[in-house]
Amino acid sequence: MDLTIAICVYNAGKYIEQTLTDLSMQSVSDFDLLIVNDCSTDNSVEVIKSYFDKHPREYELINQQKNQGIAFARQTALEKAKTKYLLYIDADDLLAPNIVEKLYKTIESDSNIMAVTCWSQFIDMHGNKLMGGTYLGVRGRDEFMMKAKAGKLFFMPIHTIFDREIAIKAGGFTTTGFFDGKPRYQDYCEELDLWTRMSDFYVEGKYFTTIPEALYFYRKSTGLSSNHFNMILKMRYTKCNVRRRRAGKENLTFVEFYNSLGDKELKALKKEAFAADSLRNGAMLLKRGNILKGPWLLLRSFVAKPSYFIDKLKNNI
Repeated sequence: MDLTIAICVYNAGKYIEQTLTDLSMQSVSDFDLLIVNDCSTDNSVEVIKSYFDKHPREYELINQQKNQGIAFARQTALEKAKTKYLLYIDADDLLAPNIVEKLYKTIESDSNIMAVTCWSQFIDMHGNKLMGGTYLGVRGRDEFMMKAKAGKLFFMPIHTIFDREIAIKAGGFTTTGFFDGKPRYQDYCEELDLWTRMSDFYVEGKYFTTIPEALYFYRKSTGLSSNHFNMILKMRYTKCNVRRRRAGKENLTFVEFYNSLGDKELKALKKEAFAADSLRNGAMLLKRGNILKGPWLLLRSFVAKPSYFIDKLKNNI
């Protein structure tokens, strides 16, 4: 197989052995394996080495010199891999035994396919299935072309097999042009940013497609959230730049984009983030049996932005 599977690791010692076990049980095994350790402070590296001592196979482990975040780690893998195709697997997620084979066969079936993904099912921190999942991704050339020509964002999960050369031509994972320090905006929606820039290659007849099966199991935290503002801001940045490119203009850096926003725009984005945080936290509290605060947060989400609430409800039933 002309494929590298890359796992970016940061403090995943509790889960990485399960992920490696699922990878070893794939219906195909002749892929390169690249692991990028982003300066984990737990026992992740020890678990990885111990696993391969017991289950020998060739792999490459890259230890970053300092912690620089997921976007930088993914870019390291993109640059270090030597194969035509690359597939990222997160260090705490689980896999159906045929996911690699199905994704690879699909991308090999048409030279114009530049990326293939599949659906995913949410699981909790113990590996038990949760309600909902990621049922995203265009299905076929026609749907892709319609969205690409219109300058739409491409929401596909990270477990997407893709053409490395095209990803590199598109600029890879953006790690520069951001504010120093935290939050690291480069680490929010880093895959959305790359897929959307890769969509520019629609002019050459290239396209994305999706296998409509849940072959990937995404470990979802059940903790309360308050980070949707950063994600929404990064999505707007990505949307701004795809519109600029379709108009023949250069991309803005994130700093340039942020500084161009007025108070009214920032207020609207914070309102949308409030709706997103309230919805997620309300659902979590309701599931835990909190029949007072849970419904109250759901109501606050609906009042803040009804369209967001309804859209999420439709996509998770």
